Amino acid sequence: MSYNQRLLNKFNIANKAGVPAEGDADVVDVMADPNYLRQSSALINDALQKGFDVLQLADGDIVMTGVKTVVYQYTWDEEKSKLTRTKAKSSKKRTASSAPRISVEEEVEEDA
Repeated sequence: MSYNQRLLNKFNIANKAGVPAEGDADVVDVMADPNYLRQSSALINDALQKGFDVLQLADGDIVMTGVKTVVYQYTWDEEKSKLTRTKAKSSKKRTASSAPRISVEEEVEEDA
C-alpha cells in the first residue's frame, strides 16, 4: 500500500475514484529512496556552490540553470587595419595551493 493511500485511509478520506492515482506511488517511492536522496543532495549542493539555480520537482526531477561568463578582448591592429582578438587577462586569483605556472621564454638574436 502506498504512502498516499495509507494517509487517506488513516483520516478516512477517499480520493476522487477511491483508488490511488497512477503516478503517486512512484513519486513517493522515488523521494523516499535513500540512494536518490544521497545522489540528489550531493548534486544539488554542488550546483548551488557553483552558483546555479536549482529546482527539484515533485516527481523527483532536478532542473538546474546557470550562466557562464565568457570574456573576449579585441585590440586594434594598425598594420592590418582590423580588430584582432587578444588573450584576456584572467580575473581569477590564484590560491597558494595551486601549482605555479612556469613560462619559458626564448631569446632570439637578430643579425644586423
